[in-house]
Amino acid sequence: MTIINTRADLDALKGTPAHDEFLRLLRGTMTTMTDTQTYPEDYGKPEYDRPKLDPVWVEVETLETITRFGFTKEELMQESPDMGGEISVQKSQQEG
Repeated sequence: MTIINTRADLDALKGTPAHDEFLRLLRGTMTTMTDTQTYPEDYGKPEYDRPKLDPVWVEVETLETITRFGFTKEELMQESPDMGGEISVQKSQQEG
């Protein structure tokens, strides 16, 4: 297993399967699911006796990890244009 801590580590692997795999994983960090449900202050405590509230999951863009590796969203998408996966599908749906 190759350890990649910096952009220089990643760039040193350019042209290898490890580089492509890391870019794929890095793209996977660009979004996260966040529960946006508003819960009462006492929700989840033993004394809470009102109805159960279901989470409201929303996909949120989070670019902190790619920024740590020196990428903007656009740069990462250009660097790895044909990687497939969920990010590419979402991007094509937004464009279409």
